[in-house]
Amino acid sequence: MRVGGPADHPARRFETLWALAESIDDAAIEQAQAAVRGEDVAYLLYTSGTTALPKGVQLQHYALIENMWNIGERLHLRPGDRLWLAVSLFWGLGCENALFAVMTHAGCIVLQKHFDAGRALRLIEAERCTVFYGTPNMVHALEQHPERPVRDISSLRKGATLGSPEQIKRLIDLGVTETCNIYGLTETYGNSNVTDVDDPLEKRLDTVGRALPGVDIVIADPESLAALPAGSVGEILVKGYVTCGYYKDPALDERSFHEGYFRTGDLGMLDEDGFLHFRGRLKEMIKTGGINVSPAEVEAVLTEVPEVELAYVIGLPDPERDQRVAAVIVPRAGAQPTVETLTDHCAAHLAAYKVPREYRFVGAGSLPLTTTGKLQKARLVEFFDADPA
Repeated sequence: MRVGGPADHPARRFETLWALAESIDDAAIEQAQAAVRGEDVAYLLYTSGTTALPKGVQLQHYALIENMWNIGERLHLRPGDRLWLAVSLFWGLGCENALFAVMTHAGCIVLQKHFDAGRALRLIEAERCTVFYGTPNMVHALEQHPERPVRDISSLRKGATLGSPEQIKRLIDLGVTETCNIYGLTETYGNSNVTDVDDPLEKRLDTVGRALPGVDIVIADPESLAALPAGSVGEILVKGYVTCGYYKDPALDERSFHEGYFRTGDLGMLDEDGFLHFRGRLKEMIKTGGINVSPAEVEAVLTEVPEVELAYVIGLPDPERDQRVAAVIVPRAGAQPTVETLTDHCAAHLAAYKVPREYRFVGAGSLPLTTTGKLQKARLVEFFDADPA
């Protein structure tokens, strides 16, 4: 494992670590290894708590190896691949997905202490990194950085990210042509679904792939939990590589599982080919005039407008409709989408009750993010508390 930048590792630190390694008794190592079972808990990761208090997620040794191997197979990782990694290692994307996906395939990990787009470009170029693992905001920062045109990052060719089709396409345009779309939670060992490098581009843009080996996905009615047929939108339930339970919280375990399936709280749809289409968080579902509206559906339509970089849809309190649909828009650089353009486009592709009634236009830097780069969607309502500019 290599950490980017000589300043991060003074020679004396290497000498200290080497002396410590030489002092360890081989017999003691073997004894410690023999005492560990595959079913033992290896990680205790706390969720980021964007909608509630963080929860301690227990993850077992065997699943961290097996599920991550399967992720690496979907990404077509090979011995000698070099992963640029700047996502936090206390977060599932880094210490579940990326770390073990690469390590189980005999790859090299090039760590960046904290994300900085300029330094990332220089590090990828110098280390000839071949694998990208990061978030849409990282992709955007790399793409927009002034050093991007003069840095050779052509070694990057494969990797994984998440987001809208436009966000996935942005990484592909950056040169990571073998990009895979992913879906999962900390509780599902990072990913339960991953597109394969060989899947058609349309599938990699519009879906999060088929379930990984050893994983079973069911789409269920959120209230009755009855299984729904292909093509229906419902709550995503996952069985197989899932957490063995929350730390010291049996009541939460009871609420989170149904007949062995983990309740993700996410909405999705399985198509006839078994590909999962992510449709947003169950808690984010908007109810307007007694009818449910999926924010993800409206967001997908809004980002079809050429002037729109990002779109986030939420529900605002409404005395007549219960909630009204509203959208936060991040325009593309140099573009100025209008309310009229957005409304007309939505009206042409959506039912009338799904068309946003209000808009706010903001810069990408104004979006409220967690320390791991996740959007704090519940805080988007703050843009509507103030008068529009």
